[in-house]
Amino acid sequence: MTVDVRVSTTVPSQALFLVTHSRAAPSTWRDGARRLLRAPGVCSGLEEAVHSVDLRPGVLALARVHVADAPDRMFTARAEHWMRVARTTWQESAAFCADVAWQARRDGRRLAEDVPHDAGDDMFSARTRLHLRGLALRYDFRRSSLEEVMRSHPGPWDVFSRALFTFALLGQSKPQGLRMMDDVLADAGDDVKVLHTLLHGLWLGEGLPRRHQHMLGILARPPFRGRTDAVALFREAAVLRETRRFGEALAAVDRAMEFLPPGDPGVHDDLVRERALTLLARDAYEMAGGAVPHRRTDEVPVTADPEGSDGAYQGSSHSKEPPGQ
Repeated sequence: MTVDVRVSTTVPSQALFLVTHSRAAPSTWRDGARRLLRAPGVCSGLEEAVHSVDLRPGVLALARVHVADAPDRMFTARAEHWMRVARTTWQESAAFCADVAWQARRDGRRLAEDVPHDAGDDMFSARTRLHLRGLALRYDFRRSSLEEVMRSHPGPWDVFSRALFTFALLGQSKPQGLRMMDDVLADAGDDVKVLHTLLHGLWLGEGLPRRHQHMLGILARPPFRGRTDAVALFREAAVLRETRRFGEALAAVDRAMEFLPPGDPGVHDDLVRERALTLLARDAYEMAGGAVPHRRTDEVPVTADPEGSDGAYQGSSHSKEPPGQ
């Protein structure tokens, strides 16, 4: 349980500034966080501060940097430590592990192989290891391996772990994944990490009943309703392209580019590729005699990068092209 506690005597003023400004310019904030975390005694103060309601999100943001900068042999142990000290919920663990696993992938770590295969000494270790390994396999599109890992896990599973298993089934086009998806959605509410995980599985699946409707239903949920999530817009564009709503698909790609956070050219490349595919699909449909309304005359196909790009946004099994998130 998170309670409000006094932390001013244990957390340096610089730490309090970073904790309360965790949404500042990413590179500048991260550099400051790294300098801070190297200072003696800072982590112990943060371990107390994480139980303050107001400071908790910022402290967990600093903890992400602490984990991301850990040597390979300490990466999982450090993540487990913060999840245990903070006594995180499954939702907090999902968000934390998704971010650090994504960063590990960008840094070239072999996280799926490095995470210990035993369950650890307590529930926090067990859950953290399952989340980290499951996310690493998801980001690498290793759906069969992820299913095998989940089936071998003795449980119990939290809701996000069930979402990862559902992703593995959906991504292999197994209809039982749809039944599991309904149960996960009922228990997860509108947790954004769960929704992204299910969207990713549906996006990769082929021939699943009412697949497009399921994706659009998830995209209509409150976390995505404002249409400011670039990855969700990317998924939306793929659905619209596949259903021959080419103008709306192009608009979704363009909007995603406007909301794309800085610093990840791989995701930008995926959006460029999706736009090019949409234009090619539209032109092919018109040449075959289909009628496409509202075509703009200024649209010129973009040359797509033939190489795959990083991230959980890579490789649509329907268009044969390619997070956290």
